[in-house]
Amino acid sequence: MIRNLLPFLISIFFFQQMHAQGILGRVTNLQGEAIPFATIYVPDLSTGTTSNSDGNYELKLPEGKRKVLFQCLGYQTQTVEPIVGKSFQEINIRLEMQEYQIPEIKVMASGEDPAYYIMRRAIAMAPYYQKQVSKYSCKVYLKGSGNFEKIPFLLEKQMKKEGLKENQPFVMETVSQIDFELPDRLNQKVLAMRSSGKENNTSPMGMITNNLYDAEKYGVVSPVGKNALKVYNFILSGVFQDQGRTINKITVIPKTKGNDVFSGFIFIADEFWNIHSADLHLHIPMTDVNVRQFYGEVNKNTWMPVSLDFDMDFSGFGLKMKYKYVASINEYKTTLNPELDHSFLERLKTQQLNEQRSVEAFVAKEQKEQQAIAKSKEQKRIDALMQKEKLSNRETLKLNRMIETEAQRNSPPEPLEIKSSFQVSQKQVNNDSAYWKTLRPIPLTSGEKSSFAAKDSFLQVSAKPEFQDSVRNSKRKFKIKHLLFGKTYDYSIDSIRQYERFTIPNLTAPTSLSFNSVDGLRAQLPFSYVRSDSTGHLLRLEPQFAYAFARKKLDASFSFSRRTNGMTNSWISVSAGTTTVDFNRTSGLNSLTNDFYTLWLEENYKRFYRRDFLQLNASRDLINGLNLNATLDYSDNSALSNHSSYSFIDHKDKVIQPNIPINNTLESWQLENHQTFAYRLVLEYTPQHRYRVQNHTKTYVESKFPTYSLIYKSALSGIFGSDARYDLLKLGLRQKIDFGIDDHFSYSVNRGKFLNRNRVYFDDFQHFNTQSTGFMFSSYENSFRLLPFYQFSTSDQFLEAHANWQTRRLILKQLPVIKNSSISERLFINYLDTPELKRYVETGYGISNLFLLLNVEAVAGFENGKFRSAGVKVSLNLK
Repeated sequence: MIRNLLPFLISIFFFQQMHAQGILGRVTNLQGEAIPFATIYVPDLSTGTTSNSDGNYELKLPEGKRKVLFQCLGYQTQTVEPIVGKSFQEINIRLEMQEYQIPEIKVMASGEDPAYYIMRRAIAMAPYYQKQVSKYSCKVYLKGSGNFEKIPFLLEKQMKKEGLKENQPFVMETVSQIDFELPDRLNQKVLAMRSSGKENNTSPMGMITNNLYDAEKYGVVSPVGKNALKVYNFILSGVFQDQGRTINKITVIPKTKGNDVFSGFIFIADEFWNIHSADLHLHIPMTDVNVRQFYGEVNKNTWMPVSLDFDMDFSGFGLKMKYKYVASINEYKTTLNPELDHSFLERLKTQQLNEQRSVEAFVAKEQKEQQAIAKSKEQKRIDALMQKEKLSNRETLKLNRMIETEAQRNSPPEPLEIKSSFQVSQKQVNNDSAYWKTLRPIPLTSGEKSSFAAKDSFLQVSAKPEFQDSVRNSKRKFKIKHLLFGKTYDYSIDSIRQYERFTIPNLTAPTSLSFNSVDGLRAQLPFSYVRSDSTGHLLRLEPQFAYAFARKKLDASFSFSRRTNGMTNSWISVSAGTTTVDFNRTSGLNSLTNDFYTLWLEENYKRFYRRDFLQLNASRDLINGLNLNATLDYSDNSALSNHSSYSFIDHKDKVIQPNIPINNTLESWQLENHQTFAYRLVLEYTPQHRYRVQNHTKTYVESKFPTYSLIYKSALSGIFGSDARYDLLKLGLRQKIDFGIDDHFSYSVNRGKFLNRNRVYFDDFQHFNTQSTGFMFSSYENSFRLLPFYQFSTSDQFLEAHANWQTRRLILKQLPVIKNSSISERLFINYLDTPELKRYVETGYGISNLFLLLNVEAVAGFENGKFRSAGVKVSLNLK
């Protein structure tokens, strides 16, 4: 039946296209050159489109007389009012270059550029425009097209599998329905999706939400953000009239260049101080991005993005690519935030007119109208500041905070659940050309058409059952070489709703091999099987095998984990096996770093023991944000000695040290063979911890509140031959506050005490994160850079604290030589107090992302207020 219906449906699509009506044509300049990505917008319908890279456009409209705006940055807006009939009519538009003027009335007596008068008001108003609309829906057409100008040899084969070749264009396009409600409820429904490559995965929401009012959420300082006056210089480059409104062209110049700042132009409308449009440049490592945005008045005094385009030029690692995104947003339906006072926009406009016209009678009338309006004290203070002719930087930030506070005060509390959905039905993927012709608002270029033609021919082949069977079998078929090079077998029916994979590890991968003085060369093979479904259940099986060549010992372990309820994060797990482990199991030295020092410098830092274990674990959220984790653990622990003294270079002044940790309080019996039966209870609580739900599974997001923890661990003697006996209580507090990409402040505090320590073996000491090697393959926050390994581990009481501030603007970015680099800087302080180490403080300064991979730190340590040691640390960003 479906087969018989298909020709009928296609004929309907053609019929609709033949009887569709609207306007089409080409947008050019006065010289006849195409103007790409011009905005064509119909205000009364809140709909529009964008011209393609050849300047061609097509806009379907209902019958009747329509007012159509043709806009493009750098050109004068042109308005036409065609009478739309029953067919398309051709309207070719020639846009004139925009002429800019700088009115003398705006020149400040102080000599300050008049741009600051405008930008202070735009910055102050930004929080209002961020929350002006509480709910909206729209339809988004998003097209991405690109071309790989250079593909390195190592990637050429893989890229070819994905349908990507050098100098061959590829295109992706989607049409989606977006429904959004404050604070972050989002539903995205893909109406159609098409790609000239093999993958069809894109979400248009980032193109919509990443407007300049929300840029700082993505780690970029917005020209209208609260930090803009610290980061940017502004110059008023011109003024022009657009549809009866005065638009100010502001040049945006970063004071210090970096990955988080724009340069270019932002256009601000007088009176309401909202963003009219923007043409900005952003440089991130190896990528240059040009961003152009147009805002349209979708309702009275309500401006939303109606067209956006992004040019991206990537060059790095032998790969060179140019890519362009263009989005056309229409069919807006908006609801003003009922919790905000929107009347002050009209008062603001009137005040601006009063300032320009100096009409005293009108002022008196306006004052009476304002007195009749019931306002909060805060709103009156906002109005008073807005009436000031000149705002200082301090007053601008104060006004920004007042408007933001007023918006938050009137808004309802954030719901704990962040409701969002992204629906893609397979029926919407790879729709035929006839369907897309009725749907696509931006015409394809000839190159894009040829790219889709190649994809369509591929789809004819891939639709055959024998081809699909071949692809499915290739994901699941076993080959002998997989035992050496690894393989992931995909048994998933739907990767989102039903996920099932089995992985054989790659024996040749660097992470599969390690070296230490106890095991010698160690080969480790972690297998895994994972299966999940849409009911919130998940099963994970992880057998692991390792062989120590110097000890001639095979280690094996097995772990079974099952999530029984995704909404309460309920887990049960069982693990058992035998293995070689570091005495500091939770925060010891990175294996790759220890390998390097042992093999090249003949310095072995890690100390190991043998652990045969059986462990049971269960965890569950008791309430939202409050999790209880319980563990039972039995282990048979044995001392180990070195079996290898090998190193690549024989250093005459060095020798491999015995596998015995050095500790100030360690007694010999605490390293003897022993059995331990212990239980541990962990209670963690994060207030108002927000989350998302997908497939009946709750996933917590980064919280703006701290996390509190309570840990109680007890070892019981006499049970299954257990020798250990102790009780340990720990209280903890931690938080990370993000300010943007690579810009955050974090801290943690842990206070603990062994309530009794009748028999505590060294593997159960409280160990600390010490990273005292001069070079590391991973960078570590919350670690002691100068303390020796194991030396101050304790079985008594302790207080540990860490604070770390990382920012991209501190000292070095002020220097002209490196102000354009991608480095970030950090200040940190670490504190430790134990009976053996009194009030130890470690403080330092570091530079991150030198040449993208390198970190350098200078550290000094003090004990009881007296200098103890200092050092320079170098690490790589491999973690």
